[in-house]
Amino acid sequence: MENKNTILKAIDYLGIYANKSEKFEDFKFIGKSIDNPLKVSYISQKKINSLLEYTETKIIGTKEQRNKHFTSTSIQKLLQQMFINESYRTENIAIDIDKQLRKDFCKDSQLFIEDDVAGFYSQEITDTYIYNSNGSCMNKKPISYFGIYDKFIDVRTQIVGLKVGKSVIARALLWTKESETQGTQYFLDRIYIASEFQNSNPEELQNKLFNKIKRALRIKRLDCCSITHIKNGQNTGAEKLNYFNAKSYPNFYIQINQDTFNELEKYPYMDSFRWAKELTDNYSFSADEERADIILESTEGEFTEGGANICDCCDERVNEDYGSYSEVDNEFLCEDCGVYLEDREDTCRESNAIYDSYREVYCYDGDF
Repeated sequence: MENKNTILKAIDYLGIYANKSEKFEDFKFIGKSIDNPLKVSYISQKKINSLLEYTETKIIGTKEQRNKHFTSTSIQKLLQQMFINESYRTENIAIDIDKQLRKDFCKDSQLFIEDDVAGFYSQEITDTYIYNSNGSCMNKKPISYFGIYDKFIDVRTQIVGLKVGKSVIARALLWTKESETQGTQYFLDRIYIASEFQNSNPEELQNKLFNKIKRALRIKRLDCCSITHIKNGQNTGAEKLNYFNAKSYPNFYIQINQDTFNELEKYPYMDSFRWAKELTDNYSFSADEERADIILESTEGEFTEGGANICDCCDERVNEDYGSYSEVDNEFLCEDCGVYLEDREDTCRESNAIYDSYREVYCYDGDF
């Protein structure tokens, strides 16, 4: 069914129950927007008359006319102008139409595989991609943050994703490790979905990318960070496949020479291969956070040294020199969450302390 027919049928249906506004008849040639297929476009009767009178242009709704003369807006805003006092009903119908527009938009998505990870993340590749916000904390960081990706030993890192035209709607890191004993091993990292599709069909898009990569690699099993969401995507109409007990974590390690690592200018936040153990000459990164010597968890281009503690109040990882153990609360607290108790010579959460303004010290509230 064409988008235009879908939109007009919804408007006709709403017109049976809802009160039409005075401007209802002024909206003509309602259909999918040319410049943004996720929106709808229209032209007013007043503008139609004006174009005919002053330019002798007769509006018939061609692609060129829609692109040049029509107004583009969201379906919800359009329905709000066409109907009155029906906010609940118009909102529900607008949501349904919006979901359909997004599903139709994604039908033409194509798989892409990009070798230039640093260029993609920093968004310096502009002739091939239109980058959409997707919640990734590494989007558009300086290119120096991503030098590590081509420094791992016997590991190839690529960006894989789905795009419509140049517009990227889904993407993930694909890790490929070559081993003499294990052969070629793959891991598809967290799949990020463009923000515009987060509330419509994210699992379906994750499922589509996952399956396209499997076909491209000609493999039956593919471990993937987003496998739980991918399986949920089957409920949205995505094809049903045997996932061959795919895991949400990689079953291999990746290594980098310690000197090479230390010579890097900046470091990225990493989703799955975040924790590293120190070997004789290399660092070995994996999804195992136990006994990590190096952690790539910063969005500011730095790395965290292992041995740090987790603040039990804010859950942030901090060096033990910048926090203290609270005997009274029986937990580790960072400097921001803990306050010093003068009488006890201890610390506690600020919420568990009372400030003595006379002595200008904190006291534990359980002592009162």
